[in-house]
Amino acid sequence: MIVKTTREMKEMDRIAIQERGIPSLQLMETAAGHVTKAVLSRRAEAGRSGPVLVFCGPGNNGGDGFACAWQLLERGVQARVCFVGNPEKMTADARAEQEKLLALGGTVTPYDGSSIDPGTACIVDALFGVGLDRPVGGAFAQAIAAMNAAHAAGVPVVACDIPSGIHGDTGDVLGIAVQADETVTFSCAKPGLLTGQGKLYAGQLTIADIGIPEDLLQG
Repeated sequence: MIVKTTREMKEMDRIAIQERGIPSLQLMETAAGHVTKAVLSRRAEAGRSGPVLVFCGPGNNGGDGFACAWQLLERGVQARVCFVGNPEKMTADARAEQEKLLALGGTVTPYDGSSIDPGTACIVDALFGVGLDRPVGGAFAQAIAAMNAAHAAGVPVVACDIPSGIHGDTGDVLGIAVQADETVTFSCAKPGLLTGQGKLYAGQLTIADIGIPEDLLQG
């Protein structure tokens, strides 16, 4: 199993995009495709037919979530995005994926602190990626608490790359973290998914090939 620290992952992504010329949106949408597959599987296994709720933050992890949402819509699955954070801080890639979702008739609703409908088919956690290094607070902490309450009530949860609130290198819980049934992590494992509390919060770990060149992964 290949394991990369958050710093190593960031540099590997930079080389793939800036030096190898792989479009960042291509990587993002490939990653989202693996999350979409996991959501469809969890939804079917649980026998749930309600809508999928995707929690997106303003960073590229949120972009993965937006891409997952429009991919679900393309497959005829109801999906809606609950956005947490400042929309002015959205990355260019996250904004591009949001536009694709909206063009397909998808909806994006700012998170209002409310609980999650127990009839939800599946929840996707796309709030924070592996770069989080500070305690989670405010609306983000509220959203994570709502996801965990729904999970405790039987709603499946799939996390993008790492459960939000888990430190990517240490596995520590940064105040509060998402309890996932499955974490679809991109390209390779991260230390925080294999140790400490992170291993417990990740649930089933699925390592997804998103198109990073093999020599970068092995380097």
